[in-house]
Amino acid sequence: MRSLVQLVEKELKIPKKQLVEEGVKHFLTIELKNLSIEIGKLSGRYGVSSFDEMWDKLEAGEITESECFDDLSKLEYLELEREKVVKLLQKAVKK
Repeated sequence: MRSLVQLVEKELKIPKKQLVEEGVKHFLTIELKNLSIEIGKLSGRYGVSSFDEMWDKLEAGEITESECFDDLSKLEYLELEREKVVKLLQKAVKK
């Protein structure tokens, strides 16, 4: 059975390499959008725009560790993932 890539390659006469590269760019773009949405939801909950701002609020006593620890950890993870995706997307666009 032919893969979807092979089928599209044959039917639309688009080289496999081009299909894969464009597919990866599209995936990374969507992943970046989804990460940004999740980051926005978490940061908006605390009126901040980043992990660093949230950490500053925690240190200033504006929020407590017990109320934000899980979200703080998740926000840090999401921001790191977003950085990875941005770097990969930049590499993909340069090609």
